[in-house]
Amino acid sequence: MNDKINIDGKKKRIFILVSVLVVLIFVAIFVYAKRLNNKVYSSYKTLNKVSLAHLDVTVASENCKAFSDGIIRYNSYGMSYYSGGKEVWNSSFNIENPVMDMCSGYIAIAQKDSCEVTLIDKSGNQRKIQTSYPIKSVEVSKQGVVAATLDDGDACYIEIYDKDGTSIASGRTVLAGDGYPIDISISNDGTRLVASYLSVSNGSTQSKVVFYNYSSVGQNEVDRIVGGFNQYKSTLVPDVEFINNTTAVAFGDNMFTIYSIEQKPKIAYEEKFEDKIDMVFHSSKYIGIVFKSNSADYSEVLKVYDTSGKKVFTKSLDFKFSDICFVGKNVVMNDSSNCRMYSFSGVERFNYTFDKNIIKLVPLKDDKYSLITGTDVEEIELK
Repeated sequence: MNDKINIDGKKKRIFILVSVLVVLIFVAIFVYAKRLNNKVYSSYKTLNKVSLAHLDVTVASENCKAFSDGIIRYNSYGMSYYSGGKEVWNSSFNIENPVMDMCSGYIAIAQKDSCEVTLIDKSGNQRKIQTSYPIKSVEVSKQGVVAATLDDGDACYIEIYDKDGTSIASGRTVLAGDGYPIDISISNDGTRLVASYLSVSNGSTQSKVVFYNYSSVGQNEVDRIVGGFNQYKSTLVPDVEFINNTTAVAFGDNMFTIYSIEQKPKIAYEEKFEDKIDMVFHSSKYIGIVFKSNSADYSEVLKVYDTSGKKVFTKSLDFKFSDICFVGKNVVMNDSSNCRMYSFSGVERFNYTFDKNIIKLVPLKDDKYSLITGTDVEEIELK
């Protein structure tokens, strides 16, 4: 009997000890992660550098973008891909007015009003896709599916192609009917598309947001339309974005709507603002909205939401930035010489003035960035 009591007592003590150790481990991990997420940097070191001195053309900041494991730098005469501190490939072309999109390992680029899209993968391989009418905009998915808005002068079209150039779907709209497509976005898997339309009825204009599904979910729906929303009575909706496969966001000039799409779309969250939206940006998990401020103390106000609509961060900004983006649970912004980073907990993790002109600062991974100047592409690490 005593032996049984001793065994039960030992088991109980072991259970308590293990439980305490597990709790301590979780607390240690939590504290470490919190300290890591709020680590403050004061400088940087250069890991790699590629000279651009041999190029006699300039590239604007909007023509430098994160792509795959590096960055894309392009203008009307060509495109280069840099990764790991070296130029991986470059391609020459002559596109006076390019429209472009990229996702994961694919780039879609076309000359506006032409009838040809060039699809480029991360190895530099190219495929030409011919459209039925002149191109206004292009989108590409993670799978290489290309969506293009087209205009023949009388009507607008949305055409979808797979990465081999095979047509998947096509739809036609007119301004007095369904409306004119202002913006489109395709999901990463290439099966869903959202479009913002501007229509005219009885002399007044109205925006609406329409969802399409090109999988089996939409095969029995008319024109593969699985949902439409027209609550934007007096609001223009110039920007719609799939931020992940099941979440899309519509940005109006004074409101935004988060849509959840499992099979058919539904409104997950919507908010209207007194002030007009000045700028928006997003990651796959967070949505950032910037407003102009009338205060003498700060120029802009930033609000950050998660995909459910929960507000996770608000910051009054006294810094007039030219670029802004998310890096994990941080906001990174820069102008032509200064860069700042704020964590969602409000900690200023980085505030640094470079001694060179910043054309673009592109997050890579961990604490590494591509710093593009007028003369070099540098891979840097914060320290």
